[in-house]
Amino acid sequence: MHDIDQTLRSLNPVRTGNQADQAQLDGILASPRRTVRRPRQSRWAWTVTAAAVTAGVIGYVVVDPFGVAVQPALAATPAPLHPRHADRQAADVLEEIAGRIAGQADPRSKSWKSEHFIRDDWALSTRFDNVQVTSAVIPERRETWERHDGSSRWKSMSLPPQFQDGRQRDIWEKAGSVGKEPVRSAGTSGPDAIGAGEPPTTVEGMRTWLADGQKTGPGLLYEVLPERFQDHVFSPAQRAAVLRVLASTDGIVYAGTVEDRAGRTGEAFSLTDRFGGLPNKRTLVFDPATGNLLAYEEQILDDTGRLNVRPHSVIEYSTFIRAERLP
Repeated sequence: MHDIDQTLRSLNPVRTGNQADQAQLDGILASPRRTVRRPRQSRWAWTVTAAAVTAGVIGYVVVDPFGVAVQPALAATPAPLHPRHADRQAADVLEEIAGRIAGQADPRSKSWKSEHFIRDDWALSTRFDNVQVTSAVIPERRETWERHDGSSRWKSMSLPPQFQDGRQRDIWEKAGSVGKEPVRSAGTSGPDAIGAGEPPTTVEGMRTWLADGQKTGPGLLYEVLPERFQDHVFSPAQRAAVLRVLASTDGIVYAGTVEDRAGRTGEAFSLTDRFGGLPNKRTLVFDPATGNLLAYEEQILDDTGRLNVRPHSVIEYSTFIRAERLP
């Protein structure tokens, strides 16, 4: 299971700054499905999501599968989140939220057929019709239904492209207006061992459950937490355990209060490291009243490798819109 996870991470061009080995990726995707942790779709299946664009673009000519088209010298990327800095320790703020929610009653339905999730995703390596879109930020809205055994069904739809100004729109149009028409997709997946059953409510139990047999560390936590919040509806006690795992983890910095891309106010916690390859800063945003994960964001830092973006550009994000149990 973990060999597949590691192979997928090694193929991710956003992580490594190198081109993915398409033949190797196609082979993995074509192989029979096993009970494995599902990686975030935005990271491995090249999906997309909404945002305001900040990177400047300069047109140049490249050859793509559809012929010669104008593409930007620097890829369009979304505006980063802007937390209002507060001089507090991350562990103190996380414990404060955990203490607030740990004793709350569990509002989840005891009799349910599926857990329902809605989120927005975007990643730098987005592709439509085998064309990597670098001249616009194109949204994706993904809706997922997870069953008791971890099997699921999902559907997604792209939203209108986002631009900083008219010049970016012109470049996108000259490049073929890829993504102009909504792109819809849907699918199903088989049972998943980590998707079944209830997560623990103790700190050590939650740490072990999140690591799922891998070596626990700050980078891994920031990798798997967004995955787990997209396929589990956590109880207040479970969310408190997640926050306390983070509170006891080195390297996490309280970035301050921030408004996410859905207009909600949350508390932001950042980690700067080289997990997965290039130096990056990743941020998790939690609702201070419920402990729910509201948003995830990743920024590349000074070394952008082969990525055609400015330093400190956002290269991926997820906004978690809804998580509920359905009867």
